[in-house]
Amino acid sequence: MQEPDECINFELLGERFTIKSDVPEDYFLTLVNNLKTKIQDLKSKFPNLSNIKLVIFAALDYADELSKSKGNMADNEAIQRISNLSESLASILEEES
Repeated sequence: MQEPDECINFELLGERFTIKSDVPEDYFLTLVNNLKTKIQDLKSKFPNLSNIKLVIFAALDYADELSKSKGNMADNEAIQRISNLSESLASILEEES
């Protein structure tokens, strides 16, 4: 595990960045590489977009994925609660029979 506030250097769209983070550097750089891939995909579809627009659209795409993922988690939690309730009710009904 990396020490808190260790500097991580990376490049994105020709710009160099340094960020202090307490996450492992390899994990952070994986995120950067995923972002680079998404931006490159967008750039191949929309070659005339500026870098800032590419980054914004990539961020919106990730926000959409995250929102859908949270929705799926909420759905799964609700299904699990309903399943637990059903089992409890079935158990109570068996005891009363």
